[in-house]
Amino acid sequence: MHSLIKNFNHNFVTNVHFNVDIKKKVKQILNRNRWKNLCIIIDRNLTNVTAINQFIISLKSYNLYIITCDVSEPTYKHLEEKRISKDKIKIDVFIGIGGGSSIDFTKGLAVLYTNNKAAIKYRGFNKFKKPIKPIIAIPTTSGTGSEITPNASFVNNTDKRKMGINGEAIRPKYALMDPKLTLSCPKFSTISAAVDSLVHSTEAFVAKKTNPIAKKFAKEGFKLVIENLNKVLKHPNNIKHRENVMLGAFLSAVALMNSGTGPAAAMSYPTGVHYKVPHGIGGGIFLPYIIKYNINNGFYGYGELYQKNKISNISPKEKSLNFLNEVKKNWIIFSVPKNLKKLKINYQKINLLTKDTCELKGALQQNPVKFDKKEIFNLFSELSGVKLK
Repeated sequence: MHSLIKNFNHNFVTNVHFNVDIKKKVKQILNRNRWKNLCIIIDRNLTNVTAINQFIISLKSYNLYIITCDVSEPTYKHLEEKRISKDKIKIDVFIGIGGGSSIDFTKGLAVLYTNNKAAIKYRGFNKFKKPIKPIIAIPTTSGTGSEITPNASFVNNTDKRKMGINGEAIRPKYALMDPKLTLSCPKFSTISAAVDSLVHSTEAFVAKKTNPIAKKFAKEGFKLVIENLNKVLKHPNNIKHRENVMLGAFLSAVALMNSGTGPAAAMSYPTGVHYKVPHGIGGGIFLPYIIKYNINNGFYGYGELYQKNKISNISPKEKSLNFLNEVKKNWIIFSVPKNLKKLKINYQKINLLTKDTCELKGALQQNPVKFDKKEIFNLFSELSGVKLK
């Protein structure tokens, strides 16, 4: 008798503490590990946030070296500019505070602290050889998942490509998640991060290498975010709604980590590099069209991910179409653009965006339906309003 469940591996390494007092928990971790010399990387938008300043003040008995992540899209050049000399400054642990960019920046600086080559030399997978110092991630947004992933995204200004430093060693050792810290997050960033998590859960759920555990995480993560994000927007000071969004985004990141992402996320990378579209919003723009493409080509698995109003006796295709309509309806509420027309992308740029997306083969190959150069080019053209030659 053949097994109905394919062989799979579920990976989870980071020690996660949810809804914690970060001041108390960080001190416990530092004292337990006897870490005295701290490098804190903080998002530039958080330097005047009272809760963050109080946290840093609480660490005054330790040796602190503080770096500001002053860009929303870190580059390899920024990494080099902030590189820390191991010979001049002793560091026991890196602490990243902020959104995905700040935590990615923390990972990159941790690699450069013990590895001496130019930052760009570590682009790719497992390119650095020397062990790195441990990382504590403290996210202040709900969505990117960087606090638990072994990836850090950076833009190379030379070839205008976004491809990160990746490897198990840069996965944070600890992730401390306090929903109250998201109170400082601006509305647009809140939406972008949350939409990013919805793209994560959707693409992870239908990925070719998904597995039963990842699907469970994706399903619960999607539900928590889609049903609570609008509540956060209407009642921004309600911590319970923020808890649900942060937990949902975390669960979606776990699913992503074990299934992989897909075409929506892949297409958002070059769009972000060339047109400064935030990653979450970019993925959100592409997602409904890719869902529609997959349904039109015979994939009907979306209905199992989420159904707001469960209706019996309808086909899998109808369930998937209902899911698509639910996504579209919420995208209107979240003000996610329907297309890329405002960017005024021309035919030559369509070719460039297509070429750059095709480099991300790992993500494209996870789509349940074949989605390669032709489909990418056609979708960029459709969303940009460019007529095919």
